[in-house]
This record gives sequence, C-alpha cells and structure tokens, in this order.
Amino acid sequence: MSVLPPVIAAVGGGIPSAIFGLLPAINPYKALLGSVFLYNSAHMVKLTLHLTASKGVLNNDNPRADADRIMASDKTYGPIMARCNAAHNNGLESFPVFAAGVLACELAGVDKTTVGKLCTFHLLTRVAFNVFYMGFANNTAGLARTVVWLLSLISSCQLIGMAARK
Repeated sequence: MSVLPPVIAAVGGGIPSAIFGLLPAINPYKALLGSVFLYNSAHMVKLTLHLTASKGVLNNDNPRADADRIMASDKTYGPIMARCNAAHNNGLESFPVFAAGVLACELAGVDKTTVGKLCTFHLLTRVAFNVFYMGFANNTAGLARTVVWLLSLISSCQLIGMAARK
C-alpha cells in the first residue's frame, strides 16, 4: 500500500482541496517542528511508562536494551510501551517525506496558503495516528490507524507532487 501515495501524487492526485481547504494554514516551517514534536511525543510517553515500570530507575547506560527488556517481560507496561515505540518509529519514518515535501514546495514557490493547509491536514493525521496507535489495541483502531497513516503519506507525497508540477 505504501507505493500508492507516490503514484497518486505523480498523476496529480491527493487529498481533495475541498477537504484540506477547510483547515487553517500553518506556517510550513512550524509544521516541520510540529511533526518533530509529534514523533517525539510518542517517545516521551514511552519514557514515562519506562520510568513507571522500572520504579523511577532508568538504566541510562543502555536504555534501549532496558526498554526492550520491559517491553518483552512486563505484562502491564510492555504492550503500551511497544505501541509507543512503534508510533515513534513510524513518525521517524514519515518525517523525511513530509520534510522533503515542505522544502520542495518552498523552493518551487508553491502557494504558501495551500501548502500550509495541507501541512495542517498532515499534522492532524499524525495526531490521529499517535492516538490510535498508543491509545488502543484492537483491530478497529488498527484499521483507523492504517487509514490515517495512508492519508498522512498521501499528503506528504502530494506536497512533493505540487512542487514537481510548478
């Protein structure tokens, strides 16, 4: 499914302006910071759970191994920590495409209001992604998470496509 968004963008498709046009425009550079905040928020939730599970003692010599140990063995905190970790990793994976789209639009001179509104849409989908991934562990939430992930990737590729057509 991840090959669909670049194909959709390459042929001029994407999120309809009737949808993202209703949203307020954010400064695209602030949207980049917002994206960094969102993927790191999942990490901070995981860290908070890690500290709770380890009763406030963080093995900072090898914190990833310590977190992996808790995720594998702690029945209370392990599953949610694993979901937070996955949300964080997905945010890291999605950021380069979004950043490339924002910067390409800036360099190509794409209308800033359109870019800003599409950035707002992207950030909202990433918020929803984090909520569905970290907050719920069922198939319905998994499907919703997949849909908002797809929409976020489409919006990122759409930004690149808009710059390419300029």
